[in-house]
Amino acid sequence: MISDATHRLVSGLFVVEDRGAQALKGVERPLQLYRVLRPSGMRGRFAAAAARMTPFVGREDELRLLLNRWERVREGEGQVVTIIGEAGIGKSRLVQRFQQEIAATPYTWLECATAPFFQNTPFYAVADMLQQTFHWHTNQNSERRLAALEASLALVAGVDLSEVVPLIAPLLELPIGDKYPLSSLAPDQQRKRLLATLVAWTIGFAKAQPLVMATEDLHWADPSTLELHQLLVEQSATAPLMLLCTARPEFRPQWPLRAHHTQITLNRLSARNVRTMVGDVAAQKALSEETIATVVERTSGVPLFVEELTRAVLESGNAKLSGHEIPVTLHDSLMARLDRLGPAKEVIQVGAVIGGEFSFDLLHAAHPIAEEDLQRALHSLADADLLYVRGIAPDAIYQFKHALIRDAAYEALLKSRRKELHSLVARTIDERLTALKEAHPEVLARHWTEAGETERAIAEWSKAGKAAYARNAFGEALESYQRAVALVSMLPESPERDLRELELRDLVVIMLYVTKGYAAPETVDDVARFAALAKKSGNLPHLVRSVFRRGFTAFISGDLPVAGTLADEALALAQREGSPHDLAGAHGLQIWVRYWRGDLGGVEEHFVNGLKFFDDPSYRQTRGGGAIPGFAYASWSAWTLGRKKVAHKREAQMMAAVTANDPYDIAYSEALAARLRGYMREYKQAEALAARALELSEKHEFPYPTALARCVLGQARAQLGNATEGIDLIRKGIAGLLEIGSRFGISNYMAYLAEAQECEGSIADALETVERALQVNPDELLYRPETLRIRGALRLKQGNTDLAKADFRDAIALAQKMSAKAWELRAAISLARLLRDTGRRDEARTMLAEIYKWFTEGFDTADLRDAKALLEELSINGGER
Repeated sequence: MISDATHRLVSGLFVVEDRGAQALKGVERPLQLYRVLRPSGMRGRFAAAAARMTPFVGREDELRLLLNRWERVREGEGQVVTIIGEAGIGKSRLVQRFQQEIAATPYTWLECATAPFFQNTPFYAVADMLQQTFHWHTNQNSERRLAALEASLALVAGVDLSEVVPLIAPLLELPIGDKYPLSSLAPDQQRKRLLATLVAWTIGFAKAQPLVMATEDLHWADPSTLELHQLLVEQSATAPLMLLCTARPEFRPQWPLRAHHTQITLNRLSARNVRTMVGDVAAQKALSEETIATVVERTSGVPLFVEELTRAVLESGNAKLSGHEIPVTLHDSLMARLDRLGPAKEVIQVGAVIGGEFSFDLLHAAHPIAEEDLQRALHSLADADLLYVRGIAPDAIYQFKHALIRDAAYEALLKSRRKELHSLVARTIDERLTALKEAHPEVLARHWTEAGETERAIAEWSKAGKAAYARNAFGEALESYQRAVALVSMLPESPERDLRELELRDLVVIMLYVTKGYAAPETVDDVARFAALAKKSGNLPHLVRSVFRRGFTAFISGDLPVAGTLADEALALAQREGSPHDLAGAHGLQIWVRYWRGDLGGVEEHFVNGLKFFDDPSYRQTRGGGAIPGFAYASWSAWTLGRKKVAHKREAQMMAAVTANDPYDIAYSEALAARLRGYMREYKQAEALAARALELSEKHEFPYPTALARCVLGQARAQLGNATEGIDLIRKGIAGLLEIGSRFGISNYMAYLAEAQECEGSIADALETVERALQVNPDELLYRPETLRIRGALRLKQGNTDLAKADFRDAIALAQKMSAKAWELRAAISLARLLRDTGRRDEARTMLAEIYKWFTEGFDTADLRDAKALLEELSINGGER
């Protein structure tokens, strides 16, 4: 048990339980007691500066606002607070004071800071914060650390350890050996599961005790940290959690402001506040009025500048400096202080080259002076309030008090000396610090880059990209590969250089597919650059790939004419090259494009010619673009051509191409199979398949299968009597497709929507929708006969018989041109009914009999059963009225 007074000191360090006021022997009044449950994880980054903090000046209003938000957190209302201000304006000081003010309440405090050198390190700040919660110690082996991780996850998140430990352990550079199986999820889905777990863990942790997650310098955060932060921002409104961040004005949040969000913008201090601060920094040392007035004038109300300039005056030993003797800018002030450091100046400059934070070991290796001299210099730097220190040398970690101090020390170096030191630091890491080199190749890459060692920098940026991809950190992987590309492009032109750039740009495009989408402007631009370079180099494999990618991007975007031209070019190149993988891809692209353009004969030709390549192992492993959609499209084509048995055979081939333990393959194939059932009007089977696909896709967050399954499930539900739900599903499906830049097939899904609206009785809305379906992409002809038939049926319900008849005849004519027997039969049934109802029964019977007699199979399908029944009716009651 601890008393209330002690609680004020340790409440941020431990999770405690309030045990109420207790009477104690020998104590006059009852004391409020708390039971310590466990450490909170607070590490005390701010505590390092607490002993020498300047008094809190001029931020009382902002502090009251923070405390108000904290009260809401304690009541269970999550809060997001971002403190915005220029460098040195006092953002961290406000956070420090806030932490002091809430010390009397039970809470958990987790903190981290981002850094420029780690902007390409996935989850850098998050990993730092996580380790605080697991209570790891430097002398713990990996087994004990893994046990601490497992205990924290099991206690707080209540998750399946076998699923999440293999995802979180690599983030913490923690080996798990054979204890857990590798995840069977694809890389993008592993990342989504990791993010979901971290969000669930954080919210669960907050429920144990109100939680503050303080992140400094969000403007330097890596993409993964920002993505997690955005998810927490979106999902923390009902948890006792405060997300407290600091950032510079150039930071632009990726999330819209909501009711539980607060942005505090710090302005410069008033002259009165500056005078107060100067007096507090000077303490017992009196400064002349002229000196104080000059400091007030030149600091412009920036707290860090006030503190540093006052210290510069104090260190000069002259309390009565005149105006011209006082440095004019913060940089000049910091430089003046650095110049008075003696041997410590070079030490802090080497530290500045390493980064905002550095270890004693790395500093000593890069600056090999006597250990006693180095410790003495670092001690003087800490005394001068330029560095914070954690631990005791040689196990100490040093951190610059402010990024501006690090910048001043760094900029004071001659460029040649900077390069020399970066090279020295890089060699030290490369040769002596294997753990750092392996864990953070992006750090080594930055040093080689600044050292002008281009080849080594390219190699390390490439390693960093590969490492980030392995950790499912696609944004960081993209950035690393792009940096490698930028360096390669600076090398002298040669065929070898072009090949290296091609290989790296290939990786950039893959990362853009994942992070931006297939049809995003950035992706289109990089695909074009990749293609131009491939053409210049004459490298045939890369040229095939570049043309295929351009065609695929055009197809996804719904630009079928361009996609068709590029599909022809890709096939011609693939035939020259001879790779089974590329030939399979080229024929696959032909099938997709020709299907939507209504060229069913072309689909059949390329399916037959490409079939022998679809078994290529690497092609079958191509997610979303391999054998599965190739067989699916061919099955739809066969059914549209009136060949039901062939359609089912190809559907079975599609299912055989599914990787049994791959949830994406399973969900995607079931959504595609559901679509075939919808075409056949087997809506119960379509509903079952689409529902399973949707459940699996939503669980694993597969955007395209999710959108596709919603459209097909919506169609089935509407036709089975639940039109309102069907309409909602189809609309969500279409929105999901457009959100990811997928515009092919939209006319098909809009026709589904029109039919669903017809089922609901909303004829006017259905007509408006079907008109949009006909206009959205005129080059998309595959479903156009059916869309015209739907419009005809709607017009008929409004009494527009002549217009309806014209639509039915146009649908038949287009279907005949495409050899789309399924669509022709369906339109002929609609026209035959209209003719019957207008007294032209013989014409109806003759016209319908002609198409019905063409079929040799599929007589158990709904359309052929309807046609047979109508023909029997027309034959029994034959003759013109």
